[in-house]
Amino acid sequence: MSLSTQSPLASEFAEETVGSLVAGDFRRAHVFSQFGIDFCCGGKRTLAKACDRAGIALVEVEAALQAVKAEGMQEDSLNQLPLGELIDYIEATHHDYVREKAPLLIEYSQKMVRAHGEHYDEIKPFAGWVRALIEDLMPHLMKEEQILFPAIRAMAAGEQVSGCFGHIGNPINAMEHEHNEASEIVERLRALTNNFTPPAHACTTWRICYATLKEFVADLQQHIHIENNILFPKTLAI
Repeated sequence: MSLSTQSPLASEFAEETVGSLVAGDFRRAHVFSQFGIDFCCGGKRTLAKACDRAGIALVEVEAALQAVKAEGMQEDSLNQLPLGELIDYIEATHHDYVREKAPLLIEYSQKMVRAHGEHYDEIKPFAGWVRALIEDLMPHLMKEEQILFPAIRAMAAGEQVSGCFGHIGNPINAMEHEHNEASEIVERLRALTNNFTPPAHACTTWRICYATLKEFVADLQQHIHIENNILFPKTLAI
């Protein structure tokens, strides 16, 4: 029996897409992160299908979402921001965060290689995938800041967009493809780290690295969600 159909209770959210749920209340992103549900690149799946894919009981996720709803502390909805302000938010909140944490992740993972790489088989592949993720993200941020975001700002201001990329959908498609690639690396890291759970024998650096990476991935998922499910659709609608 599918995990998502085990509950006899009526479901409020099962047929809504994960992306629309997060767009409606950004705090739901934290619930999905806790359950390992992809709400950025997988944002177009219904909650029921996303739970099946993640191997999670729908009733558990529904309960967590209802708890968020009951708190009654709605955050400002990002999808109500004008495009220019939304881009400002992405750059100040998420791009700056990546640039702050990325060097730390490289430093920690390389320390793990030096200290434990010859004794634990997962360490060197782990450090390699951390570096691959960072090396994917850094030029990605630059392309958004130097090419795509200025074009979106110009469109939102009613200005003529000049560029070699043709329709705005072309760079958007390219960024979404790169988001998918980053998400694939994240899944490899999840598998290598048992969802960022350090083993009992892990040293302090090992534990700090996993905790930092877990936080980094949660922020990255929110980052990708905002672009894929809010910024890009609003841009294409202009």
